[in-house]
Amino acid sequence: MSLLRFVARSMFAGYFITEGVKAVTKPAESAPDAEAFTSTITPLLQRVVPADVSSYVPEKAETWVRISGVAQIAGGAMFATGIGRRIGALLLAKASVLNVAMALPGKDAPKTAKDSARPEVLRNVALLGASILAMQDTQGKPSLAWRADQAAKVTEKKAAALGDDISKSTKAAAATAEKKAKKLARKARKQARRLSKKIDAVTS
Repeated sequence: MSLLRFVARSMFAGYFITEGVKAVTKPAESAPDAEAFTSTITPLLQRVVPADVSSYVPEKAETWVRISGVAQIAGGAMFATGIGRRIGALLLAKASVLNVAMALPGKDAPKTAKDSARPEVLRNVALLGASILAMQDTQGKPSLAWRADQAAKVTEKKAAALGDDISKSTKAAAATAEKKAKKLARKARKQARRLSKKIDAVTS
């Protein structure tokens, strides 16, 4: 990893790590903003996950805030150091979803509250988009999909070349067999004529 990439990643991850530490140590400050989101997502998860796991789905907003904080700290550290960077970016993207939901004002909020919340909402949306882009970062290397496609094309070419070789070999073998058959046929006719002559000489 180049120095420029390390600095850029550290700058990007630094925000998430700072916010993550704050969320873990002081979840009560963000819990009211997260309440609307967690009150909706918790019942949904409890219905989707298996019955023996649904009891472990947290219901308190503070717990969700702490989980988001841990994800931001872990994801930020992984992304900044480059160790599991794409998984780290995935964690940051998931944490950003909660950050966006927390920044959104309620439907019944006054216009002044909506206007004041807009910059924070846009910032978190931008960070979410950046996290999604970071998940696709291959450090200038071809993606797995591209490499798989190229490998498939190489395999296809080799298979076609092998098929041509087999076809040529088959044709050559067929031509050789045909020549041998004709040679044997000529030899057999010659022997038949000789035998016929001998029989005529004996009987005449």
